[in-house]
Amino acid sequence: MAIVDYSQSGGCDVWVLSAGSVRMDGGAMFGVVPRPLWERCYVPDERNRIGLTMNCLLVREQGEVVLVETGFGGKVTEKLREIYALDESDGLLASLEALHIAPEEITRVVLTHLHQDHAGGCTVQEGGEYVPAFPNATYYVQKGEWEDAENADGQTVNGYRYDEVMRPLSPVLALLEGNERICSFVEVLVTPGHTRRHQSVLVHTGEDTFCFVGDLIPTTHHLKPIYVMAYDLYPRQTYLVKQEIMERAVSENWVMVWPHDPDIAWGRLRRDDAGGYEALSLFAD
Repeated sequence: MAIVDYSQSGGCDVWVLSAGSVRMDGGAMFGVVPRPLWERCYVPDERNRIGLTMNCLLVREQGEVVLVETGFGGKVTEKLREIYALDESDGLLASLEALHIAPEEITRVVLTHLHQDHAGGCTVQEGGEYVPAFPNATYYVQKGEWEDAENADGQTVNGYRYDEVMRPLSPVLALLEGNERICSFVEVLVTPGHTRRHQSVLVHTGEDTFCFVGDLIPTTHHLKPIYVMAYDLYPRQTYLVKQEIMERAVSENWVMVWPHDPDIAWGRLRRDDAGGYEALSLFAD
């Protein structure tokens, strides 16, 4: 199903949209956590993979249509498509079409970071060339994230698609330097750990604050601070920053939006009896 969930809050229309599904190595998704612990959250297949989604956030208010994340956008080799069991048959563009929102109507695209499963859908191929998929939008990413992707080395280069994604975006790019409000109801917070300048996105509707937390907390099963992905370049920062964000989410009653959770797209947090955090369904008391 392309449209995962919908809410109307403070005059804003807010959707979680699917950009497809993927299967990732369970051990990599949970880092140093032993399999007997993480497989209580996700039962892996015979190749040790767990099923994940690629969620995007769409917000419409006062003439602005803001999109957070874009999925792979078809830019993956057939070998990797098979390895990750990538299914984009019901992806982001199908989600937008179901809402009768044309790509030309998107005014801003905000990326938590530039890994291809989050930024690949920023471009489409036309006439043998890659061009911005949302031609009237400004694209927002942290300057440090862009620089790190441009200068990727042997450890990080496979996470990015420079020629297909980054180069075509250069003319429509807004590079941010730190926490910044990009329009009246959207701001970004630098939340390093997964990458050096990963950012999370806050949407303020007047009634609620939605936080698209990105790969700082990819699923509701990563709420325990020690549950840190092996994909994180700076795992110690993930451990620390995650706790800061969750504390603020509880104290300010945010609605958290998780990019890869196959079961819970969004919800609030509360402290549990063990002193940690648990996810509640959206708008629960």
